[in-house]
Amino acid sequence: MSISKNISRRKFCHTSGLAGLAMTIPLVSSGCASLESKKRTFKTLEEKTYNPRLIANEDGFTFLYHSGDDLGANDLKTYLSRWKDTNVDMVAYCVAFGGFVTFYQSSIADPIGTGYKTSEKIEQNRWLRNRERLVREAGDYIGLVFSFLKEMGIAPVASFRMNDIHLSEDPAGPLAGSFWKKNPQWRIGSSYYLDYAVPEVRDYLRQLINEVIHKFPDVAGIELDGMRTPVLFENGKGQELAPLLTELIRQIRTDLDAASLAQGKPRYVLRVNVPRSPELALKCGMDVATWDAEKLVDSISPGCYGTDFQIPIERWKAFLSQRTLVHAYFNSGRISSQYHSLEEYRGAAANAYATGADGVYLFNLPCFDEMAALLLRPIDQPTFPPPQFNAQCWHPDLSRSQQALYELDDPNNIQRKNKKFLFYTDQMHELHYAPEQADIQRENPQPTDLHFRCYEDYSRVKEIRIEIKTVSVSIFDQFSFSLNNQPIPSSCVKRLHAPGGRDRRIHATVLEPYSQYIIQLTSQKKLMQPDENLLTVTLVKQDPDVLGKIELREMELFVNYC
Repeated sequence: MSISKNISRRKFCHTSGLAGLAMTIPLVSSGCASLESKKRTFKTLEEKTYNPRLIANEDGFTFLYHSGDDLGANDLKTYLSRWKDTNVDMVAYCVAFGGFVTFYQSSIADPIGTGYKTSEKIEQNRWLRNRERLVREAGDYIGLVFSFLKEMGIAPVASFRMNDIHLSEDPAGPLAGSFWKKNPQWRIGSSYYLDYAVPEVRDYLRQLINEVIHKFPDVAGIELDGMRTPVLFENGKGQELAPLLTELIRQIRTDLDAASLAQGKPRYVLRVNVPRSPELALKCGMDVATWDAEKLVDSISPGCYGTDFQIPIERWKAFLSQRTLVHAYFNSGRISSQYHSLEEYRGAAANAYATGADGVYLFNLPCFDEMAALLLRPIDQPTFPPPQFNAQCWHPDLSRSQQALYELDDPNNIQRKNKKFLFYTDQMHELHYAPEQADIQRENPQPTDLHFRCYEDYSRVKEIRIEIKTVSVSIFDQFSFSLNNQPIPSSCVKRLHAPGGRDRRIHATVLEPYSQYIIQLTSQKKLMQPDENLLTVTLVKQDPDVLGKIELREMELFVNYC
C-alpha cells in the first residue's frame, strides 16, 4: 500500500511515532538521545521487488573505473556489501550507457573498454582490465552483481541510461561505442544525443533489454533511465513524438511478459526515471499518463539532476492510478559539486512524503566512494571498504550522509529529526534542474517572492532559521524580508558579506560579491506555514553606482529539533 493512502500531508506533519532501523554500521547520533531507532519490519524479496520504498541507483563504472586496479570477485562482493542490512529494497544497476556500450559481455553492443586495451589514461585502462578479470573469475561483471544483490535480499534491476552523453568528453573514446560512432545520421542534429525518432535507435535499446533479460536469471526487472538524459527527440517535438516512445515501452512490456511466462518467473518490473513534472515529462516525449492507463510501467521516479526539494508529487498522484508507484528522485547533491548532508536528505524526503510519494530514489550515491578514491592511503591497504571522506573542502561529513540508507524508506524514521532544505541553488537548464530563479532588477527594483515548501510540526521545533545570499551586491545595498506577507523584525536578521565573492579556490560554484543573510525565526515560528511558504525580499536602499541584476541564491532552511 502506498504512503499516499496511509498518511495525509497534515497527518504526516504531526505524526510523532518512530519506526526502526536495522544496520550493521554504528548509528550516527542525531543529537536527540531519546530518538533511538528500532529494528524495521522484515520484508521479503517479493515485497521489495513489487513495492519498494527505498531504491538506490548504481552507475556501474564507479567500481570498475574509480575504485582501483586489479579488482576481482571478492572486491566486488565487498563493494556491494554497502547495501546489505540497510533499508534499501532495490538497486537499479546501470548495465548500458553512452551510445551504447555495456558493462556486460554483449553480443549486440560493445562491452566497455573494447578496443582500448592500452590507453594514456590510467582509469580508462581499469574499465577493461577489471572487467576482464571478473569475466575470468565469474563469467561476467553484471551477472555477478545481480547474483550478489539477490543473495543479500535486495531486488536487482538492470538500468539502461537512455541518452547518457559522458561520451562527449571523448567522442572517439571507449564510452561512445561503435553504434554511436558509425551512425551520426541517427543523432539529434549536431549533438551527441541519439534520436529516438529513429526506429533503429529504439530497436537497438529493445534488443539490449531482451539480451539482459535472457542472459541474467537473477534480474528482477528493467529501468529506463530517462533522466540520463531527458533529451530523446529534437527540441520542441517531444510531445508530438511521444507515441513513438510509448510504442517502444509497449513492446518492452510485451517482451518482459513473454520472457517471464517462458521462464516460469513472476512478472518483471518496468520502471522509468522521468523529469520533475507531468508537463515537462510530456514535453520530453514521456507520456506517463498513457503508460499508466495501459499498465505498462510499475513505477516512475520524477526529479531533476540536482535534487529538487519541491518535486510536485501531488500532481503526479492526482492522475496516476495507485498501481503506478511514484518515488521521488534525489541526486547526491543540489549545489554544483557539493554533496548532501544527512539533514538535507531528510529534508528532501520529508517534503516528498508529505506530498504523497510512495518512496525515495537515490541517484549517484556511489559518488561518495569517488570522493574516497581521491584520498591518499597506504598502497597495500585493501580497496574496500574505502576510507571515509569526512567533511573536507566544502562538503559535509559523507560518513553521516550514508545514514540516509537507514532512514529514508519510511517518513516515520525522519520525524522530529534535524533537517535542512535547499531552494534556489542553481540557475540551470529546465530539463535538469528545478525551475527556481529569483532576482531583482536594479533599473526597476520590485519585491521578489521566493516560494518554498516545508511540512514540519513547528510547535516541536527548537530552532528555525533561513540563510539566503544576495549576489552582485555592495555593502551599500540594503534589503528587508517578510514571510508569508508578515514583516520579519530586523532584530532577527544578521548580515555577512564576502567582498571578493566566491571562486573555485573555496567552492565549485562561483559567485560575484555577495551578502549572506541569517534570519532567525525561532521566536517567529508563527510566521511559518506547515505547507507552502513565501519569502519576500525587498531592496530598500540601492547602491546608485551599480547596474544590472541582483540574484537571490542558495536559500537554506534549517529546522532543528535538538
